[in-house]
Amino acid sequence: MTSFIWNDNRSRPAWQQMAIDRALAARAVGDGAVVFRLYRWSTSSVSFGANEQACRTWNRPALDDAGIPCVRRPTGGRGVWHDADDLTYAVTGPAATLGGLRLAYRVIHEQLAAALAAIGLAATIAPRAHRPTLAPGSCFDLAVGGEVLVDGRKTIGSAQALIGGAILQHGAIARADRGGALARFRLPSGSVDRSREGRNLPDHATLARAIVDRWFDEGGCEIPGGLVAWAEEASASHADQFRDPLWTWRR
Repeated sequence: MTSFIWNDNRSRPAWQQMAIDRALAARAVGDGAVVFRLYRWSTSSVSFGANEQACRTWNRPALDDAGIPCVRRPTGGRGVWHDADDLTYAVTGPAATLGGLRLAYRVIHEQLAAALAAIGLAATIAPRAHRPTLAPGSCFDLAVGGEVLVDGRKTIGSAQALIGGAILQHGAIARADRGGALARFRLPSGSVDRSREGRNLPDHATLARAIVDRWFDEGGCEIPGGLVAWAEEASASHADQFRDPLWTWRR
């Protein structure tokens, strides 16, 4: 299996991040390669799950007034606050190569937990506790099982989509508890749960280096410059969708 690692040091707007990931997923079945991409958002942003009832959950006028960019992911799950100092990861590859949705989810999280443990963080995999739900709320409100915890706090939450035989898996890597940032925009206004607060994780560069090193240890290799250029160009065909408020707020 060819596995490419793209530590994308260029911060990009929310819509472009989704467009690039969508383009890589479309390519995955054709060339059979798995791409692991790490990136940051150009400004703190909110992403909604593909089927989330965003209009009933989040206060659009308040988000607009605060200048918070919003985007709808092609992957599932609930709302996520992406702080500009946090990392997001995306893995794309053929479903057959990754072993299907369930196996991909488990293996990717195990590798991420191992990467965090290698730099001294108490990273574990959450036991199965709740059924996944699209009830109003944030992705980080609770762990349903399989997520990455650090000191017992949900630190990496992920969502998946199957796109034409390819898997796209997104995950937010929160350096600190972001529940309060997103709770301000909930309908109706919700209280902020501080019970999950713990120590902050190291800076994004330290985290990225640890995660990339883990993937290199597992046989990954640096993404070719030509594939980066292709992804950036190909993302243009998906840009209008992810920039369109009608798509973002379609439900």
